Amino acid sequence: MGFPKSASNWHWDREYARHTAIPSSGRDNPSKALIAAQSQLDYESVDVAVDIGCGNGRNAVYLAEKGINVIAIDFSTEAVARTRERIAQSSVSGSVEVLLADITHGCPITADSIDLVIDSYFSCHLIEENVLQNYFDEVRRILSPDGQLYWSGLGVEDEYYQSISNSHPAENVIVDPLNDIPKKLYDSADLDVQLPVAKVPSLTMELLFEDDVAGNSYKRSIISAVFNN
Repeated sequence: MGFPKSASNWHWDREYARHTAIPSSGRDNPSKALIAAQSQLDYESVDVAVDIGCGNGRNAVYLAEKGINVIAIDFSTEAVARTRERIAQSSVSGSVEVLLADITHGCPITADSIDLVIDSYFSCHLIEENVLQNYFDEVRRILSPDGQLYWSGLGVEDEYYQSISNSHPAENVIVDPLNDIPKKLYDSADLDVQLPVAKVPSLTMELLFEDDVAGNSYKRSIISAVFNN
């Protein structure tokens, strides 16, 4: 078996249509980890935020409800359609712009113009090193000099992913058999080494909670971090 590549937009269209293996793809509430990190995020100073890999738009609405202008980006047409539908039904429709774009190939956002970048379970799905590097280069390009990056991904102690046979243990890359989407698992102890951010996080935390995946309950491990530019 060859080393897996990042999932295509076809895989993500299918996941958002079926909600096969990723609970958040069908949820309305914002990310638990994002809420837990809010004390470290300077929302009062944020004019414009970007929600990268916005999924169904739940985090974009959460940010817009705080008075923030939000650009929500995803390369899945299904995700973008669901985000646009959610925004249209919300009270913050004038505060959110939704873009269909693959940020790993660049995005139509002015350099140094974004106060806050939200990466909620996005880059943990970027498997190839060059793709991950391209992504963080683009994040650095759009982030303002005083901006912040919020990042979250699944931890190596996540019980659901521990239950899956790991064919690439050295790289902590797991391919979920329910949707064929690979993801990398992270260890909070050396997150600044694992991510090509070129910054030491001002906050690193692990959030543990019980959650349901495909009808079974697992203890989930979410690693999150805040990087100041």
